[in-house]
Amino acid sequence: MQLINVIPVARNIGMESLTYFSSKPLKEGSVVFVPLRKKEVPAIVLSSQDITDVKTQIRSADFALKKIENKKTQMLLLPEFVTAARSAADYFATTTGSILHSTVPNVIWNNIGKTKTSNSHKGLTFVATKVKPLWKTISRKLILQSEIKDRFGSYKSLVREEFAKKSSVFLLVPTIQDAQKAERFLKKGVENYTFVLHSNLTKKEVLTRWKNTLKSTHPVLIIATSSFLSLPRQDIGTIIVERENSRVYKQFNRPFIDIRTLAENFAKHRKIRIIFGDLPLSINTMWRYKENELDEFSPPKLRAVRNASQSLVDMKDKKHQKAGKFEVVSGELKTLVSDTIKSDGNMFVFTARRGLASSTTCRDCGNPVFCHECGVPIVLHSTSKGNRFICHACGASRSADERCKGCASWKLETIGIGVQLVEKILKEEFGNENIFVIDKDAASTHKRASALIDKFYATKGGILIGTEMALAYLDKPIENSAVATMDSLLSLPEWRMSEKILSLLLKIKEITKNKMLIQTRKPDQKIFNYVSKGNLVDFYKDEIKKRKEFRYPPFSIFIKINVVGTPERVLKEMEYIKKLLNKYDIQIYSSSIRVAREKFAMNGLLRVARENWPNKEIIEVLRSLPPNFSVDVDPESLF
Repeated sequence: MQLINVIPVARNIGMESLTYFSSKPLKEGSVVFVPLRKKEVPAIVLSSQDITDVKTQIRSADFALKKIENKKTQMLLLPEFVTAARSAADYFATTTGSILHSTVPNVIWNNIGKTKTSNSHKGLTFVATKVKPLWKTISRKLILQSEIKDRFGSYKSLVREEFAKKSSVFLLVPTIQDAQKAERFLKKGVENYTFVLHSNLTKKEVLTRWKNTLKSTHPVLIIATSSFLSLPRQDIGTIIVERENSRVYKQFNRPFIDIRTLAENFAKHRKIRIIFGDLPLSINTMWRYKENELDEFSPPKLRAVRNASQSLVDMKDKKHQKAGKFEVVSGELKTLVSDTIKSDGNMFVFTARRGLASSTTCRDCGNPVFCHECGVPIVLHSTSKGNRFICHACGASRSADERCKGCASWKLETIGIGVQLVEKILKEEFGNENIFVIDKDAASTHKRASALIDKFYATKGGILIGTEMALAYLDKPIENSAVATMDSLLSLPEWRMSEKILSLLLKIKEITKNKMLIQTRKPDQKIFNYVSKGNLVDFYKDEIKKRKEFRYPPFSIFIKINVVGTPERVLKEMEYIKKLLNKYDIQIYSSSIRVAREKFAMNGLLRVARENWPNKEIIEVLRSLPPNFSVDVDPESLF
């Protein structure tokens, strides 16, 4: 009889490992299915020990051991990937099982027997030190800051060099669109050895491509989104993290991990090279480069592309106000649209928010209009049923024909500019034929968005209005571009917002050949000057100075603890947290979002010096918290 210690691959377990018994020993590192909460879940075997050696401990235990009925095991993951997941679990104050649950597709766990090939798991063992490394070197961490064409040119050369060394390359991308874009750039000449994996594939396609990727005896180029980083190809010599500055790498649901951190850990334990590529790279990555934590693949470009001429329209100027009415689309923007249509070019108009207006308030009492279900500020949309308030948080919808809940006034006033409002004005001016819209409302699926983009590019004089979502689909140059408004982003009290705006504007400018126009009521913001000049150096210096002054990342690690419930329970829970982490100077404050009717949320914020994280004592406290607490290390937002 054997005592089996395993890592359960499941969320919200709260335990790093669980113990079962089996009639026979099980191989370390193998996958076995174990009973947990009335169902069977996959688990990674950590150890197998004869039960006679631990009889005393078993008798004194306060729980009953369950038997592993299904003894059939399979090898699936590289030992270094499991080790990397364990390191990431410490960093993000979660469990290894939850990391593996988030980074290995369910279709692979559920069809583990079908992933096996004759050579895919040869020599696989759980203990990494037993495997003789193919590369006699430490992991090299490099940066590549340049325009997308230059980056992909470098990637092409790198793939061929690695193939000559009998090594494979893993290109990690944040989205399906990025995967397809990379495939178009890189597969020429290596079509038979290029494998693309992403979440838009059918289960059958995932299994087939996974198996074929492992089956190939020739080195391969793997282009994949984050859930396929776990693919156990043993000859990978380089991992490339493309579009390193993308927020998509950070998961917005539990366990809130950042795939970039996991990829770096994986490269470290495999002793292989990892390259972070983008323009601009994140502030954190550039700071690490300046601190000599990262080397350069090639000298980083410190001046961004300046092909397109940039002009700024001050929307506070009197000429843009007609009889005291706020103007949404300036004369300059209308002229640029007209010129684009006449020249049979294409143009992109960026708008930060969906709907007609980003928020609605009462002119008499000043109260904003909230969602009745979750308490989030509501957004006004134009629909086939007339104007409606739609919540972007929970999806609730209701008629916009209502009075203020605070004072019963009918004087509800919209604030801000949304996609639908820009669309309405441009269609009134230029007609419907040439104008297209891409946001989550107009293109709810990848297939729909791709079809819209193809139609936009095929239309002479096509005008595309869209949110940030559209940028992922714009993979060909356009003649002109415009920013209808970005002021709503400038107003948000987020410490990363300047970095996000710079990245957005540079990406719009990079695809623009002729003119880029920006409408704003805040023309004095430094960010517009940085973009105009492509001045990444001064932006970096200015931003890192502010972050150091306020102890923001990368100088500290932020850990946000959120709890949701009734007001009484939440206050009680936060007092409990305050006592547990009192010596770490935890800051307690209300969350800006309520998630359900009659409930609200509060946050606790810890700042830990970067060199002191992970902290074992804090991690133990965080892992012990009940499920109604959520822990987010390196959160995108503090609110």
